Amino acid sequence: MAAMVICMASAKGGSGKTVLTATFAAFLVTLGKRVLMIDTDAATNGLTLMFLKETMMQSDTALSQRRTASGIFDDLSKTASPEIVKTSTGAHLLPATYQFKNTELIPVGQFEASLQRVLQVLKDDYDYIFLDAQAGADSVAHIAMSQNYSNQVVIVSEYDPLSAAGVERLKGLFREDLTYVRTWILLNKMLPDFVQSFSDFMEVAKYASPIPWDADVVRAYARRRLALDLERGNEFTLAVVQTLRSILGDEIGADLDSWLSSRTAALREPIQTQYEDAERGLESLIREQALNSLRARARRLRLQLAVILTLILVSGGAVYVVRRFGFFGQDLGGKIWPLTPILVPLGYAIYRIAILVTGDSIDREVEEYRFSRQREVLQDRLKKLEALKSADAAALLRNKDSILRSPRDGKVIR
Repeated sequence: MAAMVICMASAKGGSGKTVLTATFAAFLVTLGKRVLMIDTDAATNGLTLMFLKETMMQSDTALSQRRTASGIFDDLSKTASPEIVKTSTGAHLLPATYQFKNTELIPVGQFEASLQRVLQVLKDDYDYIFLDAQAGADSVAHIAMSQNYSNQVVIVSEYDPLSAAGVERLKGLFREDLTYVRTWILLNKMLPDFVQSFSDFMEVAKYASPIPWDADVVRAYARRRLALDLERGNEFTLAVVQTLRSILGDEIGADLDSWLSSRTAALREPIQTQYEDAERGLESLIREQALNSLRARARRLRLQLAVILTLILVSGGAVYVVRRFGFFGQDLGGKIWPLTPILVPLGYAIYRIAILVTGDSIDREVEEYRFSRQREVLQDRLKKLEALKSADAAALLRNKDSILRSPRDGKVIR
């Protein structure tokens, strides 16, 4: 069965088209599909630069075997077959060129003849072929978007008025090729909060499920990595799944469902364990709170006993003073001075008891607040885990980080 050819186009540069091409190809390879990317961007050679290391290694291999490696903008009429690069993601790549030259100077007729020949030779070797088209509406981009060479066109665009106007201009210029049936609009770099509200109705208007960008995606691209998490999935990967489901439909639906199911099962594993841990933690906290309450009652009884004893001692001391010296007269200082060894310790004892009483009260309030807060946290976690135990794949992937992160030490569960 011949490959489905998908042209990734854009009205202007900077939309993220090339990175999405590599992302889609990498994900489809994970599903066991044979995927080829062809760099038809004469202006930037974006895919070639993205996989420059692998491209240069393939060129050196060809030279060592006394062959001349040729890309889509090289003269393929003199080559028995195009030189294919196997990328680090597992997808194959036909670079724009293996030479450092200005591919924009290549005659359009030569490029079209090369593309036609490559598709004829390789179409049966792959399940999907992605054409990474040049941004804009020049002749090279038009050829890649043409229904003569691609089955579907995905116009990647950012979500702003200028980009939207550029998309409409592109559709107007090539209305015969960019028909409703074979053209999708894919909004990229959307804020995650907007994605869900737009996803439901956009497909009716031939808008593919949009791609969100958050801090993790930006960091991945800054490090020249794809933001895909193919082992367990993440929100970006889930968006890629939904986009491919929009574009490829039933043809790949079963494979996507199988992938989601396997990741869902992997994510469900730690949920029951964490739920049981949270239950045990709550039970332990309740026991500790009860013991703490008993200890507080014992402290209060000891303080009450100390207060009673102190009052008895003070009362006894007062009675002794009255009986020993009578009512206070003029020589009060001389009469009380001999009692200093008794009165000073009594005064200090009263002072310490007052501190203990007030301090114990504050400590109890702090301890009660701590127990109350910990109990709320554990009860809230139990509710969330209870909901996740029956959640669908989308909810699990969106909460992947919290599921895989240990509540005790913050480490990710591997």
